[in-house]
Amino acid sequence: MNIASAIQFGALVVVAVFTLVRLPLAVQGRNPMLFWGLAATTVGVALSIPSIYLPVDAWLGGENHANLILRYATYGVVALIGGSAAAAFRAPQVQKIILGLPGLVVLAATVTATTVLFSMGDMPVSSPGLNGYMHQEHIWAYSVLGRIYPAYIAACLIIPAFRVAATAGRPALLRVGSALIGVALAEILTWSVLWVTGRQTGVWDYILPHSSVIVLTAGLAAVAYYGIAARNKQKQSLLTPNYTR
Repeated sequence: MNIASAIQFGALVVVAVFTLVRLPLAVQGRNPMLFWGLAATTVGVALSIPSIYLPVDAWLGGENHANLILRYATYGVVALIGGSAAAAFRAPQVQKIILGLPGLVVLAATVTATTVLFSMGDMPVSSPGLNGYMHQEHIWAYSVLGRIYPAYIAACLIIPAFRVAATAGRPALLRVGSALIGVALAEILTWSVLWVTGRQTGVWDYILPHSSVIVLTAGLAAVAYYGIAARNKQKQSLLTPNYTR
């Protein structure tokens, strides 16, 4: 197994485990948006691995519809997790940009354009990452668009993430989680910019997006654990006999 495959499967295991951990909490109604974002991440990471992509795409007809599902999953990931992160960072304006009317308009336009560009391509044989079809203008534009939307969400969140991480008065666990999320967002931005500008990134085209998934999941886990601990502490305070409002 080479380094690219190792980090791909590593990212899949990390996000799948955290998704399963969040499932009981989501059933209880505790931040289900985070669970669905993680579930979409699991699907997206799985479909980015050739040994999973090829049989799934063959089952779908062998014309790269699995890549279209990967794109939809990616958009869902960044929208849902982006909204959850904005709430955790107490950035209502950023949350509005992501999940409010402006953000939903951007998301709808992105999904529509992605679908149209995909339908205009000629891709009769499965090709992971569509690497065999990048000479087609419509497919190249489709691939660029698939990186622009995550970069847009990352750009919206990166300043709030590092601002929370740098705030001395905030709890340590929240600051660590926010810093990890900020690093993951920086990786996403770097990967998107390098790819769109045509830079030859080699193995980094696998390392940057998949390591960002691992770092982002660790950051979300830290922030989620902080939220659970803070909620439990508040419940204990309310039950204390000497508690005064």
